[in-house]
Amino acid sequence: MTNQMKQNKRLNLWIKIVLYIIVVGAVSVFVFFKGVEIGKRYAQENMESTMTETDMLVMDEAELEEAEEEAVKEPYVIDPLILVNKEHKLPDDYEVELKTMYDKVNRAAKEAYGPLNDMLAAGRAEGLAFEICSSYRDVAVQERLFQEDVDVLMEQGYTYEEAYAVVERETMPPGHSEHSTGLAFDIVSLGYQMLDAGQHNTPETQWLHKHCAEYGFILRYPKGKEDITKIDYESWHYRYVGVEAATYIMEQGICLEEYLELYN
Repeated sequence: MTNQMKQNKRLNLWIKIVLYIIVVGAVSVFVFFKGVEIGKRYAQENMESTMTETDMLVMDEAELEEAEEEAVKEPYVIDPLILVNKEHKLPDDYEVELKTMYDKVNRAAKEAYGPLNDMLAAGRAEGLAFEICSSYRDVAVQERLFQEDVDVLMEQGYTYEEAYAVVERETMPPGHSEHSTGLAFDIVSLGYQMLDAGQHNTPETQWLHKHCAEYGFILRYPKGKEDITKIDYESWHYRYVGVEAATYIMEQGICLEEYLELYN
């Protein structure tokens, strides 16, 4: 082998070695940077996962605290002796759970629903026929009804002040009506549905006056108590107060205001 051939062989070997070093270096650099990229991605995903779990933990704790607060919060309970009249406005935070009556129209507070149904069923069992002509109504409806009555009188020549004074003898101003409690009901004879003096003489009204206390109801605006209730006698307006209070009130011939004054 000549010297020239040896030199060529040696050169080729060095070229292979250099190429090998270059390839290995390139692969190493690629692997290094790929590893860095994967590491960054893993760290980011791990951070996001950790943040999500943390956020969920905070959310779970907040929901748990809210649930605990709801659990210890006492449910709103209606006081059957709540006084609502011209001097005592219905509380702004008043809440009532309503149940629809058998006629699918009228609604009653759940506290009065059962006693009212029982009372009317007992009367029907004796051959009487009743009609609930008014039950629960919210403040907005009360306001509309009151204003309509005022408008009618003003059309007849009354001033607003005069009309207002006349209307409030029979209809409570908005926010002051017992009907907004869900505990008050206007009940009349099915055969005579007029809200006037004649209602007093119907068999249904006479029966209710005699038996309403047995079911926790009183005649809310009795005759002779107009100066106290500030409402004219209404033979059809009944209010649920519970059997004990109703029995005493009806037996003594007093109104709710007098009863509350005695026991408060």
